[in-house]
Amino acid sequence: MRESPPAPLLVPGRVSLADTAGRSREALARQQYEKGLGLERIDAFAAAIICYRRAVALDPALAGPNYRMGMLFQRVGQVEEAVKAFAAEVEKHPGDVPSARELGLGLAQLNEPARAIAQLELLTRRIPDDGANWRALGYAYMRAGRPRDAETALRRAITLPPQSALEHRDLGFVLAATGRESEARAEYGRAIALDPKETGAWVNLANLDRSIGDLEQALADFREAEKRDSALALAVKGQAQLLGELKRFDEAGTTYRRLLERVPGDLDARFAAVRLYEALDRDDIALEVARDGVRHDRGSGEARLILGMALEAQGRLREAALELRRAESLTRTREGRERARRLIGTLSMAAPDSLRALFEADSVALAKQQARRPPPQPQIRAVPARPDSQRTRPVMAVPPERVDSLFLPARPDTE
Repeated sequence: MRESPPAPLLVPGRVSLADTAGRSREALARQQYEKGLGLERIDAFAAAIICYRRAVALDPALAGPNYRMGMLFQRVGQVEEAVKAFAAEVEKHPGDVPSARELGLGLAQLNEPARAIAQLELLTRRIPDDGANWRALGYAYMRAGRPRDAETALRRAITLPPQSALEHRDLGFVLAATGRESEARAEYGRAIALDPKETGAWVNLANLDRSIGDLEQALADFREAEKRDSALALAVKGQAQLLGELKRFDEAGTTYRRLLERVPGDLDARFAAVRLYEALDRDDIALEVARDGVRHDRGSGEARLILGMALEAQGRLREAALELRRAESLTRTREGRERARRLIGTLSMAAPDSLRALFEADSVALAKQQARRPPPQPQIRAVPARPDSQRTRPVMAVPPERVDSLFLPARPDTE
């Protein structure tokens, strides 16, 4: 009769093989998490996100990786991905206050005000003595178009220690948005007194002065903001726009170029600079500024659209048409593609007979080229953010046209 193999010897205090395997996965998860933190310190954000994802896959209960992923996605503007990560962290760790607060802020950014407010009101009820929670709730109320509630939340935040310049700055913003100019200025003054390096208050003062038509004072305010943070692109952009409004066009052009050295991907500023130099009859500089945009990002349809328009302004129609067709093929938005097509149509109609055959031949060649092009492959979009000194979030959410044309607070800084 065949005997069964002997059972493994059990020694008191020794873990089983199953326990060892489980602990090994936990150790590997912790190792990936620590590696991700190290990669964050050297701004290798895409690699850090990969490590955090591995950590979660190895140990879904590990605290931290989802929160860190969310913060990285938030920094590079991928708010939907950030919200997913924060929600996952809160699901596993309901007591994680920073993740719960970030979840509410992200929902507000995604224009889900009801969910955002519910999340942050719950947080303020659970922890009523945390000023950061009340400040976040004030932001959500303002996004929802409830300035009275936003003011109440921010005033509550101000009563709680420690003192914060940002709370006064945000309250000033709410007061300015409701037409209470003198009260707003007083809050901005308190913010600057608490933190002389606080740039957002100076930006808001500039917007306030600009809104009442005091352009020279607004220009001085923007310069004060830049003086406190030389990397703050918003302050430079505001100066360029104001110099244009003041008809100091040469200074405006120089300031736009200074801005584009810092933020070469700012296509609105690039287009404004090109048009400004064209108006100054400096087509050579206009074309160089447009070409720099393509050099910075050869795959940008918007940059090629600007170049095509600059070439068209100089009468270089065939080159313009080629760039516009490239823009059409590279632009991701339907609106951008339609704009490129309209411009191509206008060029074709305005072209002399000697060029129309070339337009048609170029169209056929480009169509064949696009047919041979393989479909784009999905990529992880974790783009490195600028260094911390350049990450000051302004209080205003800035639209393309003007620094101050939309009164919405920016998402509160939480790191």
